[in-house]
Order: sequence, then C-alpha cells, then structure tokens
Amino acid sequence: MRVEARKIYFSGGSSYIVTLPKKWVEENGLSVGDNVVMYVGKSSISLVPQMPKNVRKEVEIDANGLGKACLLRRIISCYLAGYDSIKVKVYNEEHRNAADSAADTLIGVEIMEDLGKTISLEVFLDDRFKTENVLEKMSNMCLAMLSDFCSSLQNFSEYICNSIILRESEIDRLHFLVLRQVGMAVQRIAIDEKARILFGYWTFARRYERIADHAANMARNLLKLGRSIPELCKIVEPCVEMLKMSALAFFRRDGEMADAVLTEFEDMKGIHEKYYVKIVNHRVEEALSIKSIVDSIARIAAYSADMAEIALDIAMDS
Repeated sequence: MRVEARKIYFSGGSSYIVTLPKKWVEENGLSVGDNVVMYVGKSSISLVPQMPKNVRKEVEIDANGLGKACLLRRIISCYLAGYDSIKVKVYNEEHRNAADSAADTLIGVEIMEDLGKTISLEVFLDDRFKTENVLEKMSNMCLAMLSDFCSSLQNFSEYICNSIILRESEIDRLHFLVLRQVGMAVQRIAIDEKARILFGYWTFARRYERIADHAANMARNLLKLGRSIPELCKIVEPCVEMLKMSALAFFRRDGEMADAVLTEFEDMKGIHEKYYVKIVNHRVEEALSIKSIVDSIARIAAYSADMAEIALDIAMDS
C-alpha cells in the first residue's frame, strides 16, 4: 500500500476536488467517465473501482507435486480470498480426496464438474448468511458443547462426549465462512468503526473455532477416563457464563457486561491453580487426562476474556 498526500481544491463554489493517482487509475483499468465507489467513515474515506455485481472471481490450481493436506489448504485459501469458482488440475486419488474434503469442509462449496483431469468447485452463497447470525450460531453451539460437557462431568455419557467431538467440525465450517465474509468486506470499506467491527467478527470466529477444539479435547479426555468428575463443573460453569456474556457484550455493544467478564476472569485464575495441586493425587494416566481438561478450561476462559476486551473496545468507540 502506497501513502500519498493530495491537495484539496475548491470547485464551482460548492464542491471540493481531490485528484486520483494516474498509476492507480491505469492499474484498475479506469478511464474518464468511469465510476468509483466511495465508502465514507467518520475520519477516513476509501475509494474502490465500481465493479459490476455479476463479476465472478475464478482461479485455477495446478495440484502437480502437492499432497492432500497442501492442496486442501490451497483450496481453502482461495475460498477465503472470495473466489466463486475454483478449478483444480488433479493427478491422483489424493488430489481427488482433497477436492472432496474441501466440499465437505466449506459451506456453500459443491463439486459441479469432474472431467477426470480437472475438478471444478463452485461457491454458492447468498444474503441469508449474515455474519452476525453465523457468529450467533457459533456462540450457541460452543455454549451447548460446554454445557453438555459439564453434564457428562456429572453423569458420564459416552454418547454426549462423542457428539461434542463431532460438533467441532461444524464450528470449523462456520469459522471458514466468517473469515471469507470478513475478508471480502474488508476489501470494500474504509478503516473506520465498521472495520473495527469486522475485526471483531474475525477474532470471534477464530476464538469460537479454538473453543470448539478445546471442548472436543475435553470430551476425548473424559472418554479416556470413562467416568464422571462432578467437581470440575465448578470451573466449567463459570466459563460457560463468561463465554455467553462476552458474546452478548459484543452484539449489544455493552461495555459494562464486557468489563464484568474481565473481572470474572481475574477471579478464576486462582481456582484453576487449586485444581493443578489436586491432580498429583491421581494415577499418572488419570492425572494427564485431568490436567489436559483443566488446561482446556483455562484456555476457554482466556478466549472469553479476549473476546470481552474486543467487545469493550467496540462499545467504547460506538
């Protein structure tokens, strides 16, 4: 990104004029008479070339020499970059499996054409997928995962633990969707209060994805133990409440609620440390599993505090 200073000129008694850099005009294929779109913020303005709404972004990936994981990452990167059509030149079964995995992992992605040597993935998304609504779904799912885990701590259930592990992949799918939406929106707006909110969307999606990972990790460790640990609910339940309050603080732009989460987080630090002392009384295998659960609970509490800080910043700016 280049930074340039431009003079403001007065024109016609009622208008101000700023000239555009010639190189920028040429690089974007603009000429005299073309339109640009102006996004006006409180303290900044962004200009972007006006593009027809039906313009599609297309890309081709040559998978030659790529493994399954690497090709899958490439496809996900194209999805996050806002491409509508992704054509993949495939050379083996591993590449085909990567394309299948991408269609399963990414919301709105379908394999529309398979010609043997090339596979075409198309992205079908519409206005029903509002970013705030998707984040709300992620919030509800993470809260449900933690609440269900607490239930299984009190009354061990293999079914509930397995359901928590399965739900983690659904959080991943929603997480990628939010990152795509935010990435595309950032390209179109000024660095003002809207950009800060979009950054909040991005951060919350990342945190929910990590929280779901930790919930699945806790469920796996509880399956290893094969029994209930009701006393751990004393630290899981406050985490659920903190996560719920941090989401509400963000959506409602409520600084006081965000501040309450941060205060609660400081109080919880001592509780986690007490459980680390108790862990040494268990057999080695059990101690490792319980420590992993407590570590995950501590990380979830920290993520909730991170989210509360973002909610507080946005509330103060609004």
